Amino acid sequence: MEFSVHKLQTFKLALHILQGVIIFITFCLMIAVFTTSASIDGRPGWFFGLTFLTFPALIFLTMTPRFPRTRKLANPYALAAVDGLFCIFWLSAFASVANWMSAGKCGSGCKLAGAEVALGVFIWLFWCVTTAMSVYGCIYYRNNGYLPGGSRAPNSAAMIDPDKEAFSTAPHDDEYAPVHNTDHHDEEDAYPGPSEIPQYNAHTPDTYAPPPMGGGYSSPMLHEENTAYAGYSPEPQQVPGGRAQFPAGNY
Repeated sequence: MEFSVHKLQTFKLALHILQGVIIFITFCLMIAVFTTSASIDGRPGWFFGLTFLTFPALIFLTMTPRFPRTRKLANPYALAAVDGLFCIFWLSAFASVANWMSAGKCGSGCKLAGAEVALGVFIWLFWCVTTAMSVYGCIYYRNNGYLPGGSRAPNSAAMIDPDKEAFSTAPHDDEYAPVHNTDHHDEEDAYPGPSEIPQYNAHTPDTYAPPPMGGGYSSPMLHEENTAYAGYSPEPQQVPGGRAQFPAGNY
């Protein structure tokens, strides 16, 4: 299975969600420790207070790179700084509780405190992994100008086909240049030179009329009457009148 660098933020999000679940469990365990006969001082108090500080940091680390409107706040160096800072915080938190237990001040809550230390170690290891991811994100950002998975341009811009993208504003290459009436141009190229045969247009009346005999004036209305479209009308037949005449002959 090939790892895609653009899925880095997805894996980091999953780790932070798992961190949040474990931190909530340690928060509940610490409340249970406070109800025992344990002698509470600043060492378990620091662990308990850190659970409150961590949730705003988790919201910043998970939500800002995920949405377009908050992505401008997801500075890669700020993300790496927050991850690294809380990695140090949680190292000190579980170490403080472990030191508090070794001093014998846990009373009847030693088992609960031991579970907190174990979960604190896992939380710290997750912070180490997310810090390494953030450092890699800084290197990637410096080389490419955007966070891994923060921009879709490297995945989709090179695969846009102008013929398939109906609303694409990308300029067409020469291979996509439209060619219209190819057969018509081929026929004209086969007979170079101006055509001597005029094309007939049924909607345009003829503009040529021969001059009348003798150079007399010819009204244009006459030409329009001759060329105007009209229904067929037969010529009137001449009816002979008067007496019938036969040619002279020997009948």
